[in-house]
Amino acid sequence: MQRVTADDIVKMGLGAMFIAKEKVEGLVDEAMKQGDISKEQGEEFLQNLKSQVETKSQNIDKTIKTEIHTQLKELGLATKEDIASLRREITALKHEIQK
Repeated sequence: MQRVTADDIVKMGLGAMFIAKEKVEGLVDEAMKQGDISKEQGEEFLQNLKSQVETKSQNIDKTIKTEIHTQLKELGLATKEDIASLRREITALKHEIQK
């Protein structure tokens, strides 16, 4: 059995979003053709949907980054911030030693 990686999950999610986007656009186009909604209403609906997706995507990115940071801390692994802090401390200590 093949192991599923985080990259695979992201690719599956993007694929699902692309399919859903195409489907919604098709439904809106069909509704406009049938006269159920105006072109302006259809474009407004798609723009609102796009805006909502972007907002949710940003929130998901933020949540993922927070979770990764939490997991790194729990595993005891250093983050970029930890390394930068240590470098600042080392530089300060070098200056103190040179005095």
